[in-house]
Amino acid sequence: MGEVEGKEGKEGTEGLEMVERSERSERSESSEGSEGSESSGSAEGMADGLADGAGHVAVPQGNGSPAGGRVVLVTGGASGIGAAVAGRLAARGDRVLVADIDARRGEAVAARTGALFLRTNVAELEDNEAAVEAAVAAFGRLDVVHLNAGITGGTSLGPDFDLDGYRKIVGINLDSVVFGIQAALPHVRRSGGRIVVTASAAALRPSIEVVYSATKSAVVALVRSLAPVLQRDGVTLNALCPGLVDTPLIAARRSSISAAGLPVASAEQVADAFETVLADERTGQAWLVMADRPVIPFPFPELPVPGAEKLIAKTIHGADMGAPSDMETP
Repeated sequence: MGEVEGKEGKEGTEGLEMVERSERSERSESSEGSEGSESSGSAEGMADGLADGAGHVAVPQGNGSPAGGRVVLVTGGASGIGAAVAGRLAARGDRVLVADIDARRGEAVAARTGALFLRTNVAELEDNEAAVEAAVAAFGRLDVVHLNAGITGGTSLGPDFDLDGYRKIVGINLDSVVFGIQAALPHVRRSGGRIVVTASAAALRPSIEVVYSATKSAVVALVRSLAPVLQRDGVTLNALCPGLVDTPLIAARRSSISAAGLPVASAEQVADAFETVLADERTGQAWLVMADRPVIPFPFPELPVPGAEKLIAKTIHGADMGAPSDMETP
């Protein structure tokens, strides 16, 4: 979720503060309070405990291409958007591994959808590597990665600055995306796969959730910068940027949000958007997901920089980049 664009004339400070407080409870892109809880430690070596929907240990199928649909890894998949995406793709016949620090809710999603579950601390590189390897060991390949874990926390700058809270939100919202992509790259390059990360509408406009917005803005910048590099390997990389999304965690504030006239999407609508992105050949886009408008890439303005395209092309194609002076700056 991110900060939501309200209806015209209803975006005063009081309304925004109410929305941001709601978002802290609503955090449906991950398991709110689960990814934010104490670290579970490394998941490395835990693949032997990988559980299916019936609570059985999964039997690896080797490295061959298995029968059936795509192989999908969803982080932050124990609730909200991640659970909706996992359920949607499993229903389509895809083989899904849900990775989350919340074992109770993660196992419940696995039981409901037929997915596999691995308890994972996404803020650790080793855990991301273990989740990727578990999916490949169980299903033989990796085609789609949804890096969805995230938290809010109210951390801002000033006298109440919380260093531990700051490091936690950066670890879960930003490091997890970097680590997830790094872990998945060898396999999605092999399959020509697709990576979708959950950012936020708060990356596209100012937000009073300052550090949250900063982490999500960094995720969007990462997607836009890395996508052209991965494109040469047939890998697409895109960001979903949802506004406010309805889950049971905002039930207590739902009437206030409705009274403010704020558009609220369902987790299933975000899952719809996820499928739209998967079906689209574009890469490096930040897809705005709002209840009151179509799902489209956000129209970032172009910044002309003479020589930049030449330098980027050289980098992408692995050619000699030449001297830094090849790129003129304003």
